[in-house]
Amino acid sequence: MKFSGKKIIKKVLTEDEKDILEITDKRIPPTFDYPSFLRQISYLDLYNGISAWFEWYEPEGGYRDRIGLVSKLLICSFMSHSPAFHKLSIETGEMTMVPNNPLNFFSHRGSEICLSKLRQFICVGDFLKTDIFAGAAKVCKNIKTLFVSPGRVGPSGNRSVPEKQYDYLIDLIKGQKSIEYFVVHTCNTPKRIISALLESQIHSLVHVEFFMVDFTECITLAPLAESKKLETLTFEECSNLENVLEPFVSSSLTRLRKINFKRTFVRDDILATLIKNAGSTLTTIHLGPIEIKDVFYPHIVIDMIAKNCPNLIDFALDVQWSDIPYLLTLLSFSRYLERLEIFGTNLRIDNLLKKFFQHLPPSLEHLIINAECNFTSQELARGLENCKAKLKSLHIPDGYLIGDSHLSVITKCLGESLQHLNVSYASPSQITHEGLRKARSIIKRVDYVYKEDRKYPTFWNLRYWGEEWVEEPTMDRTIEQWDWENGEEGWYGADWRR
Repeated sequence: MKFSGKKIIKKVLTEDEKDILEITDKRIPPTFDYPSFLRQISYLDLYNGISAWFEWYEPEGGYRDRIGLVSKLLICSFMSHSPAFHKLSIETGEMTMVPNNPLNFFSHRGSEICLSKLRQFICVGDFLKTDIFAGAAKVCKNIKTLFVSPGRVGPSGNRSVPEKQYDYLIDLIKGQKSIEYFVVHTCNTPKRIISALLESQIHSLVHVEFFMVDFTECITLAPLAESKKLETLTFEECSNLENVLEPFVSSSLTRLRKINFKRTFVRDDILATLIKNAGSTLTTIHLGPIEIKDVFYPHIVIDMIAKNCPNLIDFALDVQWSDIPYLLTLLSFSRYLERLEIFGTNLRIDNLLKKFFQHLPPSLEHLIINAECNFTSQELARGLENCKAKLKSLHIPDGYLIGDSHLSVITKCLGESLQHLNVSYASPSQITHEGLRKARSIIKRVDYVYKEDRKYPTFWNLRYWGEEWVEEPTMDRTIEQWDWENGEEGWYGADWRR
């Protein structure tokens, strides 16, 4: 490559490796000025790509330090030669040993020009971000999409960080001309950050999302409740929202397209107001446990959705047994529903399986049932035979009694349309290699976690269902690598594709 690629390679390879590759000026002529065309970069993709290259040449390992060195040198070259980056993701995913120095793209020569036109900035992971936020606050003024974890995300939870890290993040927020999409993940002290956001960006905000944020010491969100542009409002796995959400009881958000309260307790009167005001504009609704204030009308939220949201496309709901008749009514009114996710600690649909599948609208493509399922293959067959939906993906990860006979029914009834089947935690005693082989010969993707792979859960491969952590197969993927076509979303949600 034109940007001194030979010098970088020579610095990290041994003499034997240089001889094998025959690296000389004559053998590797400048062919393409790649950095000058580069407009976006993900540190995790870069790190994983370099790691895979080293692993191919040195399967015995021992090259971690050189991965960090190569990534640092490449980043330095990118900053020096690229005229403008539009997207930058400093995300570390499941990396257990994060090399702090290479992460600060803003410390390299040329970054003040290269990163000055940044429009999308993601900075999340278990590492100190003080210098990164300081550099971004100094260089960037035109960020439209900002996704940050203010603290450090790690196996032990939040770790202490310097107060300066929050100071520079606030400077970064206030320094932007107009932030449209703001996401904050994992934060126990959001007061100053949210105050800065609402003071400086309230007139431009279109999408606001909070993930795993503790609002104990937060000020009011009243300005957000009266926003004229807000289309996305998310509080996923957040806590202590009682006082924070009070202004939304009398809010007038009429442009909302998406609300997400997954794994978050919220009062029924707040949800009813949001749903009634937005009405037909709402296309995505994700709800967790609902706190019932009106004991004489406990199903007001589901009823309100059925009556006011005819254009619903994506719906997720924490369902209790008593909710199911109202859910079936809602499904019968949902002509455009494409994705349905139901979950709940007391959800038992085994006895209503036939009726449930009968009510699924023909438009439905993705069905996720995150609950313990004990139905037989015969009951499943009777349900699917009456199903009008041509499902592209079916997720029943916690169907512990699912076996080969269930797989046979699914392939027979849905084989023509189904592309993705998730039975990750089906019974190891009832799923055989032959049964999986037959299913995978018809269905493009079948997820199943073998018994031996269920023994060692880690922080990064646990997901939360109800009141317990359940092990997930470890997947090291960035936002660009999720299976969007089959209804799969990253932990930021599908909207990050934009």
